Amino acid sequence: MTELNFEQDVAVDLDNLHEEWALHAHKRKAYADEVAFLSKQIKQQTKLIDVKKSQLKKEEARITITIKAINPKATVQQIDAELILSTDTGLKTAQLAFSDEEDKKIEMEYNLNMAQNALKAMDDKKQALENEVVLWSRDYFSTPREKREIMPGKQVQSIKQEIRDEKTQLSRTVVNERRRRRQE
Repeated sequence: MTELNFEQDVAVDLDNLHEEWALHAHKRKAYADEVAFLSKQIKQQTKLIDVKKSQLKKEEARITITIKAINPKATVQQIDAELILSTDTGLKTAQLAFSDEEDKKIEMEYNLNMAQNALKAMDDKKQALENEVVLWSRDYFSTPREKREIMPGKQVQSIKQEIRDEKTQLSRTVVNERRRRRQE
């Protein structure tokens, strides 16, 4: 899997929104893949923990049977105390294996939470890109304009469309010039 650089992936280059849009889906997919992969690992780890837990219970049952054979009237508290103080290597190994697997799951859950938050940040970036495009398309960012006079017989809508067409052509020219400069 490729290395993910969260800070770089979330940053928005306002001068190159067309490139941001082109790359955003690929970046988001990488984070979504990471979330899915970590979620799968946690499910596998949960299964492994269940196996280790059953092995631990098996060892505890073996020790409990031994204690009951020695003292048939042993109470639950006495059995629990014996289990805690037991020096049986099988029981200690099972406890250690169970504890290690639980620690691994905690670490995996942390990584999953971080990946989910990064995925949410990528969704927030998409929303920010959408908002930037809306602002840009509505001429929010100031640019010098020529004063225009409305000709008799023309409707305001057709004049606005002509202005938009001119601005679109100007924007394309600027974008193409920037691309040519980068290619040189």
